[in-house]
Amino acid sequence: MSLFKKLFSPDAKSLREKADALFEAGDFGPAKLVYEKAIAASAEDERAALEDRVRQCTDGIARQRIEEAQAHLEAGAIELAAQELSGALEVAADEGLREQARALLDGLEASDAREQATSQEMTDEERIALLMGQWEDVQAEEYEAHGDVLIEALLALHKERFEEARSQLESLVESAGAPLYLWLEVGRARLLTGDTEGGKEALGQFLDALPRGEANEARLGVNLTLARLADEAGEFEEATRRFEAAVEALPNDYRPYLAMGAFLRDKGHADEALEVLQTSLELSKSTATDWRLLEEIGLASYDADKPKEALRFLEQVIEFFTSRQVLDYPPSTATTLAELYEAEGRVDRAADLYRALSLGSDRASHARYHYEAGRLLHQLELDDEARRMLTRAEALLSDQDAELRDKIAALLNPSA
Repeated sequence: MSLFKKLFSPDAKSLREKADALFEAGDFGPAKLVYEKAIAASAEDERAALEDRVRQCTDGIARQRIEEAQAHLEAGAIELAAQELSGALEVAADEGLREQARALLDGLEASDAREQATSQEMTDEERIALLMGQWEDVQAEEYEAHGDVLIEALLALHKERFEEARSQLESLVESAGAPLYLWLEVGRARLLTGDTEGGKEALGQFLDALPRGEANEARLGVNLTLARLADEAGEFEEATRRFEAAVEALPNDYRPYLAMGAFLRDKGHADEALEVLQTSLELSKSTATDWRLLEEIGLASYDADKPKEALRFLEQVIEFFTSRQVLDYPPSTATTLAELYEAEGRVDRAADLYRALSLGSDRASHARYHYEAGRLLHQLELDDEARRMLTRAEALLSDQDAELRDKIAALLNPSA
């Protein structure tokens, strides 16, 4: 009898023997799968002992992953350690192991938070210097006339004391003779306090007062902000007008074309989006590669039913990340590319992408990514790997995932 047939034989005795041998060898993952097969093939009174063995296997897997995490920590591979600890938490049945993994993971997160807080902590003088370095000459002259009061307001804004900053800025704009950039700061403060209409009004005042041909970088940013606000309000024509104004502000810059192309694609105008994005691509050739542009062209090509073009650009996005040793791919790129690979029969490539996503930062979708990887691995007849991914998917489900739960159950228990 072949190894495959032995592994999945319905004979309970041979399954238990095989599982015991794997368990004693420390191969807890394969042992768990065989014990589960043995449970299905065993009499009712024999199942409790086998179910206990399954729990011991999951704890063995968790213990191994914790050991791997500790080895990664010693080597300074923090992200890999975090992945192993998260995996241990997913499978561990023993509360002691869960506490051990959770404590290590909490320690990593706390350390990371402290490091970020330390690295991002800035003095007021550093904040002021950073702000001043971004000002236009005319902007600096206007702000200088308002002295320390304006500086205090801008510091409050950057320290997220939004209401305080707004009050100070609005007092300044009311007393100013001919405010210009003050309107820009007031608009930002109003938006940050949730006053959308007030923010739009102030930003409009800024654009109206801004002399033609001046501060085009600021003009670009404000028009893109107003375009986003119009889009959120469902005002398609106004959003389009604002995107066109952003293009006019810097007609030789690829960024406004990229923003407009993404907007058109999102609204279902894939062909028009491609035209705009191709212009963006031409203008971007003198700058460093922007993976967001490659992604937008790939997604627009997909929506326009141009799969070969979509493949070409989306593969460039993946290459951009892998060449930098980053495997946390953008979900829109990876899922669309996986669909294209599957449609071409390249199921292994599609499974690899979903497997990478299942380890990435889009944690809210991890259950789905594990399921998709498991489904494709099942098609490839890699049953051990498929069951591992599907079991993880099942463990990550929320109460709202009823449809996905049924799909997972159908693959895990095809005879049910």
